[in-house]
Formats: sequence, C-alpha cells, structure tokens
Amino acid sequence: MSIYEMFVQMWELDFQMGLFGKDYFKGLVQNGQLQVADYKKVTGEDYDATSDQTANTPQA
Repeated sequence: MSIYEMFVQMWELDFQMGLFGKDYFKGLVQNGQLQVADYKKVTGEDYDATSDQTANTPQA
C-alpha cells in the first residue's frame, strides 16, 4: 500500500467522523493532493469542477 492510499483511507475516516467537510477535500483536489476519483471515494459524491470557478472568483 502506498502512502497516498494510506492518506485516502485516513481522509475517508476523517470525513465519516465529521472532522473535515467536502470543501476541505475540494481544496485537496485543487491543490493536486487528492485525485478526483478518490474525492468520490472519500465523500461519496462526484467532484464538481464547476464549483472551482466560483470558489476562486474574487468578490467585490
């Protein structure tokens, strides 16, 4: 088992226990630390890349 796979298992538990929410894991995907397929494995939902655009848009 790779270190990355161990992190995914840990993140699954963190999410189940409510320690981190979906936004945290979206940030990990955006930073390249979590793969899109594993986002679904952790949260149970498909990764929505369209929300990335609104999250990174500066507000006036």
